[in-house]
Amino acid sequence: MGLKLASTMAVLFLFGLIYALVFTIGVWFLPSNLFGLSLMIGFTVLIILFQYGISPLMIRLIYRIDWIPYEDFTYQYPHLADVIDKVVAIRGIRTPRMGIIHDLNPQAFTFGYTKNSARIVITDGILHYLDEGEQSAVVAHELGHVVHNDFILMTVVFAIPLILLTIARWAYFTVRFSSLFRSSKDDDAGSYIVLVLIVVAVVSYISYYIGYIVSLFVSRIREYFADQHAAELTENPNTLSTALVKIAYGLIAGGTEAEIKERQKSRVRGLRGLGIFDPKKASHLAAQSMDNHGRVSKRVVQAAAGWDLFNPWAKYFQVFSTHPLPAKRIQRLNGQCATYGVPVEYDFSEARIIKEQQVGKSMVGEFITDIFIKQLPTFIFIILAGMTAIWILGLVGLISLGTLITVNNLILLWAIGFFIMGLGVIGRTSFMYRSGFETIPPSNVVELITNIKVSPVRAVPAIIEGKIVGKGIPGYYFGEDLYFQDNTGLMYIDYRFGFGLVDFFWALTKANRLVGQRVRIKGWYRRGPSPYLQVDTIETESGKRYRNYSKHMTYILAVIFFGIGAFLFYLWFTLI
Repeated sequence: MGLKLASTMAVLFLFGLIYALVFTIGVWFLPSNLFGLSLMIGFTVLIILFQYGISPLMIRLIYRIDWIPYEDFTYQYPHLADVIDKVVAIRGIRTPRMGIIHDLNPQAFTFGYTKNSARIVITDGILHYLDEGEQSAVVAHELGHVVHNDFILMTVVFAIPLILLTIARWAYFTVRFSSLFRSSKDDDAGSYIVLVLIVVAVVSYISYYIGYIVSLFVSRIREYFADQHAAELTENPNTLSTALVKIAYGLIAGGTEAEIKERQKSRVRGLRGLGIFDPKKASHLAAQSMDNHGRVSKRVVQAAAGWDLFNPWAKYFQVFSTHPLPAKRIQRLNGQCATYGVPVEYDFSEARIIKEQQVGKSMVGEFITDIFIKQLPTFIFIILAGMTAIWILGLVGLISLGTLITVNNLILLWAIGFFIMGLGVIGRTSFMYRSGFETIPPSNVVELITNIKVSPVRAVPAIIEGKIVGKGIPGYYFGEDLYFQDNTGLMYIDYRFGFGLVDFFWALTKANRLVGQRVRIKGWYRRGPSPYLQVDTIETESGKRYRNYSKHMTYILAVIFFGIGAFLFYLWFTLI
């Protein structure tokens, strides 16, 4: 919910181009004084206002949205209209315009300029997979953003760090390119001004990063407030909690009797893998994995939420995300249940037990390993840069150790280092894209989502069979990713090729054709803020096969490193 990823990326791309152009012109042509800085800040504010003005227009342009007259919307979805009318009457706002994206990926978002010009968009997935109470909770959440005027608030919040970034860059480029740096060598006053500008640049950069983290924190708080608004309006926090379980974790329920029985069997297999139940007591597992009404087992939800609650990667993503992790939102909603006199639907009291059955008491070791593997080439580069810095300091006489390093030795060091970085890229790829498709049986969504010991780096090779029901970003014309359903749940399918132009043509020519088809997908199951499967191969019932070469694209960087290393070896050899 609240997802505007595609539109945000498109707007930010346009915003970034304009900002870069304006800043470059400002650095070269504006005076290097406070007046020039004031003009740069003014231009930044104008660009922010431009982004604020153009964002709703961009969303309407790049999303395939079916706008519905409110009278028709009221006739088709009276339970949702009741929620909207109630808020309109209480808050005195103008009725939002309603739109639907015809895609079974269950998502919803709102956008606009103010609370009186809001537009709320839901997908067919919200209407298909969620019951009426959950649908009402989703719309109430989006209305929470509307009545709280989050459009304006978040624009201001994110503008502050951007202004700080402008100040930092202005100070840096003023020192770097203006005459102050050259005149400071012979002028004490110039040296003082340069020092002040350097301090301003450093402090502004630090303030920018702190401000950016704070702005993300404020965004997450606004999501909690919108959740609270949904709980107040529906008078039952559980309705939004169960909606989040379906939307964020893809754990669907309901359906025909045959579908429920099949999901029960699949969830039994998933829960056996967790070691939660005795496999010999299989006759009791169906009842424990789903209740008599076909609702998702609380144990399954606890296992799915275990990653959010205990994996160190979850804490990392929480800091750098605009939305709280689903489990955190559900916990906050659980705290409101007593206010409305309803029992908690999904508590996580036994989630730690499930986690310890899978991975033990801590996953810090796995997290450190993941970081090391992911950043291995960077670590090697930092070591080489440090050795080079020691050599430079030795040349200027600041330290004596630098004199032990000659130019030839430094070139040899970098040559060896680039070869090691190339090997590091190969090792990282082998770790992140583990093989084994030939020996593993087909899996399913619930078996994957209940695996806590995964990350963006530490993947699980998997084969899943089911149907493509929508796009990864519903309604987005240029989205290359897909959305998948099997008998146990829903999952995001990541078709990242590694080269933007290929992704663009895939989105225009292939992605839409796959929607509605039954497929068999081989790939790597990963977990970020949301679970997803990164594609290796997609096979359709008609026999068509689509291969993704994202794994192979990573080797290009290794080839580049080996090439640089070979050139440096040649240069070293000619100098000895």
